[in-house]
Amino acid sequence: MTIIAVTNAAPLRPQAVSEGVHDVVAEAWSVFEEVQDLSKLGVEVAVTVRPGEIVADLAIRKEAAHLLPTLVKELEHSGITRTEAGFRIAGTMCQGNVGLRVLVDSSQITVEQIEALVAAVDVDFDAYADGDEHTDRVA
Repeated sequence: MTIIAVTNAAPLRPQAVSEGVHDVVAEAWSVFEEVQDLSKLGVEVAVTVRPGEIVADLAIRKEAAHLLPTLVKELEHSGITRTEAGFRIAGTMCQGNVGLRVLVDSSQITVEQIEALVAAVDVDFDAYADGDEHTDRVA
């Protein structure tokens, strides 16, 4: 019988690390191109990738505000809250594996678009400000 000890402390190979960094940077270029395209459409995107976490932060400009309800309907566990400048929507995508946060400046959105946005989210956190209990999970 042979016993093989497995440890997490494998020796680092500089070539493997270098190739891994190269692969990540190459993928970042394709993401960069998509971010540039979205910016032209009125959606500013910042994506943060860390071990165990992917978070996309979006800021929506006036020219893309009409797309908000459709975008929010794609989110899982979405919630909205008011901020001093407008609204913050949070939710998840990709079966809960990606967190998405959307900031909307109230000067960039019409009253009708705000109403559609509030109707599209799963939870309006400000509706619970009076002390009612809420148990849904939101990222």
